[in-house]
Amino acid sequence: MDAIRIAKVDRVQYNKPGLRVEGTLHLTAHHLIFKHPDPSGDQEIWVPYPLISTVVRLPLSLYGQSPIAFRTRTFEYFTLVFNKDRDAYDVFESVKELTVTSSVYNMYAFYYQPNPPFTSNDGWSLYNPREEFARMGVGSRTKAWRFTDINKDYSFCPTYPARLVVPAKISDAVLAHGGKFRSKSRIPALVYLHWNNHSSITRSSQPTVGLTNSRSVQDEKLVEAIFQSHHLILSPYASPPQRSSSAVYGATATNLIIDARSGTSGVANVVRGGGTENMDYYKEGRKVYLGVDNIHAMRDSLAKVTDALRDADASIPVPGVDGTEEKSGVINRQALRQSGWLKHISALLDGASVIVRNIHINSSHVLIHCSDGWDRTAQLSTLAQLCLDPYFRTYHGFQVLIEKDWISFGHRFADRCGHLSSEKFFLTPSSEGSADGPQAFLASVQNKIVSPSHLKETSPVFHQFLECVRQIQRQFPTRFEFNERFLERLHYHLYSCQFGTFLFNNERERRVPLEPGAQPAYLRLQSVWDLLNSDSERSHLINPDYDPTLDARDQLGGTSDMGVLLPNPKDVRFWHELYGRSEDDMNGRIVTSERLPFRMKWRRLRHRLP
Repeated sequence: MDAIRIAKVDRVQYNKPGLRVEGTLHLTAHHLIFKHPDPSGDQEIWVPYPLISTVVRLPLSLYGQSPIAFRTRTFEYFTLVFNKDRDAYDVFESVKELTVTSSVYNMYAFYYQPNPPFTSNDGWSLYNPREEFARMGVGSRTKAWRFTDINKDYSFCPTYPARLVVPAKISDAVLAHGGKFRSKSRIPALVYLHWNNHSSITRSSQPTVGLTNSRSVQDEKLVEAIFQSHHLILSPYASPPQRSSSAVYGATATNLIIDARSGTSGVANVVRGGGTENMDYYKEGRKVYLGVDNIHAMRDSLAKVTDALRDADASIPVPGVDGTEEKSGVINRQALRQSGWLKHISALLDGASVIVRNIHINSSHVLIHCSDGWDRTAQLSTLAQLCLDPYFRTYHGFQVLIEKDWISFGHRFADRCGHLSSEKFFLTPSSEGSADGPQAFLASVQNKIVSPSHLKETSPVFHQFLECVRQIQRQFPTRFEFNERFLERLHYHLYSCQFGTFLFNNERERRVPLEPGAQPAYLRLQSVWDLLNSDSERSHLINPDYDPTLDARDQLGGTSDMGVLLPNPKDVRFWHELYGRSEDDMNGRIVTSERLPFRMKWRRLRHRLP
């Protein structure tokens, strides 16, 4: 390729915490590969170019060495030290040209073919809408819902799936008119039907209320039909179908319209033609604002976390340069706390708990939306379903959940993940700073590095969802069939661009050819599920402590939760393994009551005494 100025460099030093070796660097069309000798044989380190976050070409060292510092989207930090400045320059420019691209169609996924082939090959058909909604009871336990083909060619709503489930009493004509009232025509559509009481989770985008305070009778009828959908169930003992009654003692009908935004944000969107529902017209429910921050706040928050990690690395000498020894940087945990990342995680878990309680305990319906309905909406919807239905905590069910709510219902993976990168992430030393040495320069550019936060549409939305899942998994370690490593693999391939699963923004982009007669993109790509379901991978991703008997729904005793989890939103910690750090580094030592000194235990007990 013309972009590769130099394909191979010998005697390159590779440095990262815990490893300092000399070897050979290879640049291929899609990977940076470092090979080095090892007592057990030659070892290789592969870094896909899309995984690279920032690259900083450091000034020459006192010994004439030319180091380049790399950061990846999986929070790894390493340096490559070259003996020749020209080699460093050619590698830097080559990596920049290979990383920054203009189209996802240039990604490795369009060239990758596993060898040998995966033992699983049904990744693209893993989620079948008819089978999944039938599993929930659509058509078998209830007549209240139906499939509609209004979007079969994606002309009604380009960002929605071709198959939608809507209330049976609502015609396609009503849907067509109602779609004009929802941003991007993302009408309220079913994503979950509760196994216990037929309560539903539907999702949509915001209503286009605007400054004229518009309303839509069709949208109001659609929401009303959703909130009344539990009235018709199929019973083997009754004909015709009868009105459903609450399955939980003390439950009350509290149908909710969940606006993931704050009330202020919802009102602010009115100026841009959006807004929130006027509850005078939606009398079957009430409104709840969750106050979850937008993509820009999440992006900035994670940037502050990575800044704290970067500052810790910048506080030590660059290993391998000027004879310095490798050390460990101390992370400023106050900076981590001030990032607000755990606050955002807690807010999402709290919002999911509100939905879970309303569905399972109140036997009521929930409609979720934010602005366009593909970021916060997807997070809240999937987290709630994960807690409500044990099936989604199985190895296969979790994949179906992601395919349904993220892949099919649309999430802007290409935009949010910043797959195309930017030249702004490649920094070189300035002339006036070159005399300060590598370490001084690396410290000086901390405030100059343009992180993904400066690309307007990037945001770690799906990454944040995985972190929330990890929090629930940690709180309920026996209730998930998959382990933590499974989530880490998903996070890695979210950015690796080796598979087609997380490359596009919606189902239409994957399944509609760019030109008539051409092959749809997904047929040219491998699915990440085929990798994770292959025999060589699956055995390492299963949780050995998983106990499905704890989710048995026929255990009605006082200790049974009937498979429904209620996570504690206050029990959140940094997922230190994902960031490549220790528990002490990021969270400090977790002190349990059993480890408290006797004097502290007595003080706590004394405060409880009358």
